[in-house]
Amino acid sequence: MKSRLVFLLLLGVFLSSGWTALAQPPVREQLVYSLTSFNGSTYSKSFAPQSEDTIYLIANTNNIVNPRKTIVYYWPITRRYMAGFSTLNEAVPGKLEILQGGKVIATLEEQKYVLYYPEGYFSEKTIMYLNEEADAAHERYKKAMDEFNAKLKEYYEAMRKYREDLNKFFEEVRRRREAGETGPLDIPIPKEPSPPEFVNFYVSEPATGFVVNLPPGHYEIRVRLEDGTILEGSEKKLVVFTSRRKGGIGYEIIPGNRWTKRENCDDPSWIIHAVGKNELYFNPFTQEEYNELYHNKLQDPQNIGRIERWKWVHVDPVKDATLLFGRGKEVLKTVTRAPYFVKQIPGPELGYEIVDYDEDLKKRGYKPTFESYKVILGPELPKVDYTIQTVASENQMPLPKSERTIRLLRKAYSMYLYPLAFLPLAVGAGIVIARRARIET
Repeated sequence: MKSRLVFLLLLGVFLSSGWTALAQPPVREQLVYSLTSFNGSTYSKSFAPQSEDTIYLIANTNNIVNPRKTIVYYWPITRRYMAGFSTLNEAVPGKLEILQGGKVIATLEEQKYVLYYPEGYFSEKTIMYLNEEADAAHERYKKAMDEFNAKLKEYYEAMRKYREDLNKFFEEVRRRREAGETGPLDIPIPKEPSPPEFVNFYVSEPATGFVVNLPPGHYEIRVRLEDGTILEGSEKKLVVFTSRRKGGIGYEIIPGNRWTKRENCDDPSWIIHAVGKNELYFNPFTQEEYNELYHNKLQDPQNIGRIERWKWVHVDPVKDATLLFGRGKEVLKTVTRAPYFVKQIPGPELGYEIVDYDEDLKKRGYKPTFESYKVILGPELPKVDYTIQTVASENQMPLPKSERTIRLLRKAYSMYLYPLAFLPLAVGAGIVIARRARIET
């Protein structure tokens, strides 16, 4: 009995240690390509591990392709290879060669670049500047930040003086009231200073990389080292593609009760369904249609997609416009673009609330979380179909393919849907019971 217990304990230790070892993903040093790729409106960062033999880029745009030695490990939960650039990010000396049809058509050297975000780090558009323009853009940003920090220092000093003056004001009021003065007191009230506005654009730190800008086509890339040899493992295929068609308006929709769960409505045939009271925030974009596989792998070479399918990609936000909400040919409301602020609800709920961005928030130093066209679908609206459409502000002409249908659904008979959902299970259970009863008899 005692020997069996010892055996079971040893077996448990062996199995637990074995599973622990299996759970730890293997880590190895690997040559990868670090990518900063233009995705149609902004730049996305990713990397191409050795497991991916092809890199995808949009044609006629600047993209950064950097060979790097880093730590790579496989993460089974996401079924992806992960890179530990924070642990190892070693540059590979040499030049990047681009081949087509087996012939070298370009040999690239590293260039300096920055990413310019015209409306702050979370801008919907991003611009890449190279070399002298990169230095100039970063210098403008540094100068703007230095000016902001100087104004911020002045603001803190002004706030300190304001608090002192405010304390003196209350002390003087108290002293004169205690002295017997009644009625209004002729004492100037200290004015609270306003904080400086934060820099409304952002420029990344200058970096260097190989700038790839090619027409559509199929290419190969490789790294030629300083000694003239080809770096082993650096050869990859390169697919450079463009959109199939342009035009039309797509919408990003932000639900008022789930502002982080944004949804897209990119095709005029798609219908927006809503139940009960809803606050929907619409952001119209111009859009372009790309191959699904190519664009998915552009954003991350480990993504999947279908080469026979196409997807709409939002390109430029439409700002100088008006949104019309109507029923049939009747316009019920004209909606203009406005700023909004998302604040966290205090307490155990840990939710969020979208409020209008007002002067009070501005004085307190907050910036708008987003700008959008707000449409309120109240419970008083008849449960029929409505439409939204974007029109240009300058001439009130509808933008092409911008009309969408909003369908309000009834909740009155929704309870009957639950029994219908369980009907197949009930039928299946009845068949099983009947068969068992037949077998037993």
